[in-house]
Amino acid sequence: MTKQLRSQGIVDGRLKYNADGKIQLRGNGLELLLSEVSSSYGINDKGKTSFDHYKAMFGLLAMLRTIAAHHQYAEFATFSKFKVHFIHTHNRAIRHWTMFTPEPGLYVMNKEQKVDIVADFEQKETAIVPLINFTNTLAVSLVDTVDVLSTLAEEHGEVMKDTRFETQRRRPSLLQHIRPVIVRLNESKHTTDIADDGPKSPVYIPNH
Repeated sequence: MTKQLRSQGIVDGRLKYNADGKIQLRGNGLELLLSEVSSSYGINDKGKTSFDHYKAMFGLLAMLRTIAAHHQYAEFATFSKFKVHFIHTHNRAIRHWTMFTPEPGLYVMNKEQKVDIVADFEQKETAIVPLINFTNTLAVSLVDTVDVLSTLAEEHGEVMKDTRFETQRRRPSLLQHIRPVIVRLNESKHTTDIADDGPKSPVYIPNH
């Protein structure tokens, strides 16, 4: 977030994204996952939940833009398969969201899975399996993300190697396609405004 705000000429040191947690790669520091815990167990603060969801959305956009800049000469077809991740905990459940860009200028945020957090120790026998499945699915998704990132690095490196002496040659850049609008929300100012526009599960329509 800080990198992208600076690229827009916003250098105020207070304008940072402070996530509750993140996963980043050792070495280059690229971030692949962020997490937010919006309330204590069993509490569903609608305003806080909505704010953290939108905050994460802009965080994911910043992550995509930063990764595109890091591997800007890779193929867009490869980048379109790349996903960044968001873990959102609120009320009595953990939700796993992803964001990717299937077409230039299009950013899709999708809820991949959800698992309930069961506090009743007597229900541990039935509660543990869904939690394990959730964790395993998340791990596999992160492996897929790292695999695509490795391909992006290879493609970028090949272009840099092939054109290292061609300083005048124009090379297609991912930054031409990955240009999201990134906003740093302020919790005290924006929570009330977006309280009613938080994440919603799709309406179930039974088959007729």
